[in-house]
Amino acid sequence: MSRLLILTRPTLVHGFHLAGVDAYAAENVEEAQELIEGWLESSEEGLLGIDENLLSQLEPGLKLRLGAAAHLPYLAIPSTGESGPGISRRRRIAETIRRAIGFHITFKGEETEVIE
Repeated sequence: MSRLLILTRPTLVHGFHLAGVDAYAAENVEEAQELIEGWLESSEEGLLGIDENLLSQLEPGLKLRLGAAAHLPYLAIPSTGESGPGISRRRRIAETIRRAIGFHITFKGEETEVIE
């Protein structure tokens, strides 16, 4: 599995393309579900990153099918806003990256913080 697919809001697609990632836009959950169903039916292989707002709105049956598809594992990409008290979007993204690659990153202007 050497392909990364991103499913996100249209305003973010160009940034992912500039980074060399296959990114797809979905204006709403219906468009997202159509794309995911197509990838599942065609046995698309890769890691799928889905905007957490779209992911949270997927039909439960599709979410189960996606979770069971070994050829297309997925992870949630943090959306804008806070996910809980004091947890910034940047921190959530940094934590996701740390879990994926084993390294903690910091953003310019932030103090280094140890995340357990």
